[in-house]
Amino acid sequence: MSHWTYVRGSVVVSPMGRTQPEKRYILDTILDHLPRVTGSEGDMDVYVIQKNGHDSSCSCDEFGMHTNNLESTYGGKSNRGWLNVQSQYILVVDGALRDRTFEETKREFIKWICRLAKRVTVENVLVSVEAYEKSMLIREHMGEFWKMFEEPSWANKDHEPTWCEYLMWDRGKGMDMPMMLAYKYYADDENDAEVERRMIYEDFPTRG
Repeated sequence: MSHWTYVRGSVVVSPMGRTQPEKRYILDTILDHLPRVTGSEGDMDVYVIQKNGHDSSCSCDEFGMHTNNLESTYGGKSNRGWLNVQSQYILVVDGALRDRTFEETKREFIKWICRLAKRVTVENVLVSVEAYEKSMLIREHMGEFWKMFEEPSWANKDHEPTWCEYLMWDRGKGMDMPMMLAYKYYADDENDAEVERRMIYEDFPTRG
């Protein structure tokens, strides 16, 4: 007779990112690198749902530009529109895990959510882990998992980078424009020198 365990529930998270596509890319990459919650016939599934609406707005795009690609208050695109972003995503977790005991699945799920909580802010958790002999309900609102988030280098006193920072493009000094685009489109001696230093380090040809 096979042993089965079940994981069912939802986790509300907020990933880093300056635009909606960047947030989703970072979140998907984080999920791809989390430890597995396993079963002999398949692992726990995770479904990503972006919440409706937005919870932040900016009158310029992520490059600090006013463009006609921004969203108008009245629908469509406008030169006087807004860059609207929704930071919250609902992760629906679901697993029917064969040949696993309750303790094995509990251990794997706790490892999964702890690793997740270091890389995104975990705001709400409502997840059950069940087996024939016992069950556990994890229910939390901005509690211990939320406190586990590792702040990015620009927000912590040691300037230690968090895991996700490599996924975000580097800004030019004193500007919102990505460093490489500033190098391409603008004459800025300080930015040009830094980009070319990095090109030499990475063994790329420079234009000098």
